[in-house]
Amino acid sequence: MNKGRYIVIEGAEGVGKTTQVKLLADKLAQQNIPYKIMREPDSQNDVTARAIRRLTQDPRYPMNTKTEVLLYNAARSQSLGFIRQCIDQGITCLVDRSYLTTLAIQYYARNDINDYKKMNDIIEFAVGEMVPDLMIVLDASVDILKERVSKRYQGDRFDNLDTDFLERVRAGYLIEAKKRKLPVIYSVGNSNAIADQIWELVEKELNQEISDHEVKLATSVAEIISNKTISLRENIGGVLDEPDDKNAHPEISKIDDMVTNTDLNIYAFTEKIDPVTIAAAMARLSRRGDDMRTILKDEFLNNDTKDEDLLRRVISAYGDDSVQQLVGQHIVVEKASNLLTKKLERGRLAAYLEQSTRYIYYDKKDENGEYKYHTPNKLDAETEDKYKNTMNKIFDNYSKIVHELTDYIGNNSSVPEKDRDFAWKNAIRAQACDAARLVLPVSTTSTVGIFASGQALESLIMNLIADNLEESNQAGQSILDEARKTIPVFLERADMPDRGGAYTMYRSMTNRSLKRLTKKYLPKAYSMETNDVTLTDHWPLNELDIVPDMLYENSSLSLAEIRHEVNAWSYERKLKVFETYIGERMNRRHKPGRALEKIHYSWDIVCDYGIFRDLQRHRIVDDLEWQELTPRYGYDCPEVIDQAGLTDLYEECFDMSLALHSSLNEKGYIIESQYATLMGHRMRWKVTMNAREIIHFIELRTSPQGHPGYRKIAKKMYDILYDVHPVLASSMIFVNKDEDPELSRLAAERYTAYKLKKLDNNV
Repeated sequence: MNKGRYIVIEGAEGVGKTTQVKLLADKLAQQNIPYKIMREPDSQNDVTARAIRRLTQDPRYPMNTKTEVLLYNAARSQSLGFIRQCIDQGITCLVDRSYLTTLAIQYYARNDINDYKKMNDIIEFAVGEMVPDLMIVLDASVDILKERVSKRYQGDRFDNLDTDFLERVRAGYLIEAKKRKLPVIYSVGNSNAIADQIWELVEKELNQEISDHEVKLATSVAEIISNKTISLRENIGGVLDEPDDKNAHPEISKIDDMVTNTDLNIYAFTEKIDPVTIAAAMARLSRRGDDMRTILKDEFLNNDTKDEDLLRRVISAYGDDSVQQLVGQHIVVEKASNLLTKKLERGRLAAYLEQSTRYIYYDKKDENGEYKYHTPNKLDAETEDKYKNTMNKIFDNYSKIVHELTDYIGNNSSVPEKDRDFAWKNAIRAQACDAARLVLPVSTTSTVGIFASGQALESLIMNLIADNLEESNQAGQSILDEARKTIPVFLERADMPDRGGAYTMYRSMTNRSLKRLTKKYLPKAYSMETNDVTLTDHWPLNELDIVPDMLYENSSLSLAEIRHEVNAWSYERKLKVFETYIGERMNRRHKPGRALEKIHYSWDIVCDYGIFRDLQRHRIVDDLEWQELTPRYGYDCPEVIDQAGLTDLYEECFDMSLALHSSLNEKGYIIESQYATLMGHRMRWKVTMNAREIIHFIELRTSPQGHPGYRKIAKKMYDILYDVHPVLASSMIFVNKDEDPELSRLAAERYTAYKLKKLDNNV
């Protein structure tokens, strides 16, 4: 006679144990396998266990946790005797609960017994050799658990507990499952689908005959990983005669291909696994106590295609916003106007790269023989002709300016003829592009590369669709259409009427209403005599006020207590702490600690659009806003343009731009008139930066290879900051101030050439 099995279904109240035990019993019956359903401690077949259970479950008999542990294990010892008899007779016992419940509730949730070893000793004394052949832990979120038990009888001691308690119970099950290498199944969704997962584990147990001379196989990747003496190849699917034979066991090869290693605690995913599946597996991790590689094996290993139903279940069950952060997508936007590029790059939580106006000649025409600029769709025929004619003339002028300027700078270079190498040519080209780009229209198109999480991409799409610019609307819809070809499940809400649709409507209506109020209550004026850089606000007034924050991490006191102590200190002691916190910085990439993020500076800046498009890409900023583009703030002419005799061509571009801008406004194309402005036109924008970012910003943007325009802005910011916070400003030891632009650019180009040559030599 075959021996029966002792199979336990575990999990918190409301997780579905009773349902799954019944479904498992049905499957055993179909296989003609004798079974018995019971609850441990068994109150059906043992009168002593029944009496103890009644006592522990009756609220009229209050008892401390130690008493509960002892009573439960006394009942357990009684009931396991009956289970042993059943198994010896060939009956498979399907048991609801086990000693795991005692640990989850009395140890983890109650948290008033700290001796884990003692509790385990009591359990082991009661259980002896009667450990389950298979224990499966079912899991579900506390919200789901509470909802399921809400309609049940509320008299039992454990049915009326608060959410925090239930969270600890649930955590206890998951911790113990991981510790004991127990399979965990998320018990949400179709009951039959969950039953199929359980049956797969049970069937494997029923088919496994173990003798004294056979090796018990690992049942999860987590078990294999934790056992350093057993390799993955020896244990997935059976003991192999040839451990390196991946073809005999394709599961091994698949696991190896998915991750960079299978036996260390730190590993990476490879290109062999789809990024969407990675996101789903990571989301699944939040509700399973297993090693990530176990989750891949259990739920994703044989999923040859993107299982959208599975992904939807994961997203729905685990919180769509957090799951959206786990998948990334590359998007490329071709032929985006420079007006659109700034809207594409507005979000903080994404990475961007675009073609540079500082290194590329923009007079190359496209496949249709057209200069690369955007033409708004809304223009009437007459206005469109005027728009295109003006743009073509401006680009003609740009072409003459940039090439003649390149020749002029090269011919007047102070660099000796023998040193005029490839780096020198690049430096000359960059100087010419720096000056000539100011006549490029904002309509100039370029390519923007974006890498964003699903959440950041959804935000970008919704904001583009809500924008008042038609080009933005079209780009937003196109990005959504294309991204849905690769990560459709993660962007389902982007245009749902009650989600993305409602958000875009909210943004659009709010912007329009605010625009009307601004027009109604504020005068419209463009001051030509304005400061380039204005510090509108800063906090704190005294930079040494953050000394307590600098000390906080290494102290055991509260922030209020540290402030109380520091208030009595001398200026010299505070200064010593501040300077020590900054430390000895060896280069500009040595950034001080995050206490500096508490200091903030708000700036109102007027500069040309070309400078703005460079500076706007800083991500770690707050309060970034800019006004609609206009030629009314005027423009500057670089000295090198005048020296090269190109002033007339240069100013002609601005005259044409102003005329086109005025014409578009007269025709009612107010938003579209921004395309007519040039990158050299001044504009107004504002931004707030913390002190940690301002150090990075100023040191980076004053570096020798920087554009002269934004180097000037950064230098003014430094001078202003030095007046209000001299100690912090003094820590900016990598601020460059008065380098010769030609030699600085050449030095930067030569350093780049040196690094490339070094790489080539190492290949």
